[in-house]
Amino acid sequence: MAAGTTLGRRRRWTLRTSVLGLAAGVAFTVTAAPGATAARDVALILDYTVAKDCRVYENYPKDGVIGNDPAWRIAPGEVVAWRYNVNGNYAMISDKKYRSSSTHAWWGFVDPSCIGTSIGGEPFPTPDSSYPAGEPVPQRILEGRSAVEADHYRTVDFRVAPGTVVDDRQEIRSKGTLRDAANRFVIGNVKPGWHVHRTAERNAGWTKVYVPNAQRWGWVQDIHF
Repeated sequence: MAAGTTLGRRRRWTLRTSVLGLAAGVAFTVTAAPGATAARDVALILDYTVAKDCRVYENYPKDGVIGNDPAWRIAPGEVVAWRYNVNGNYAMISDKKYRSSSTHAWWGFVDPSCIGTSIGGEPFPTPDSSYPAGEPVPQRILEGRSAVEADHYRTVDFRVAPGTVVDDRQEIRSKGTLRDAANRFVIGNVKPGWHVHRTAERNAGWTKVYVPNAQRWGWVQDIHF
């Protein structure tokens, strides 16, 4: 996936899907009314500095989870994007240095204290606003920035309801993300060679699965099967 492009001081994320099925970020276009100024994007995934050296986990670390890369770290001078806080121990981030990688995940979980302050310049919460620099990450739990809610935040379904399994040996053939709903919040990652328990629940090119290696239910894009 491509990194966010910079227009002046504004960093804009576009929703793109590649064979990885990973969205580097999301931007919504607001159509201008007749006579109004040109349409501008609302950024939902904003960049922050890194406060200290920390380990990042591809999947939420708990008993039974395997495949978390012990070598994945972030360090001061690097940039990450904040998506949401799972709790007081972990936040979901996007690691800028891996956003164009075809082999390494860039969504992962990290101690929130590792995240510094906002770089600023993105159009949030409105297309005509400019997010300030120097702001800490929000303290909200399981809520990420949204363009569809009045307060600009939307609940993350971190514990997706189980479904009826129709195939318990569905192979994952390419690196992808696990989402809380079709093309919505990232709640983990899947890797080539993993096997998941597939259900018959499908929506817009996504399928609900259980990932034994991540110990989590979620939605995977069909291009990874």
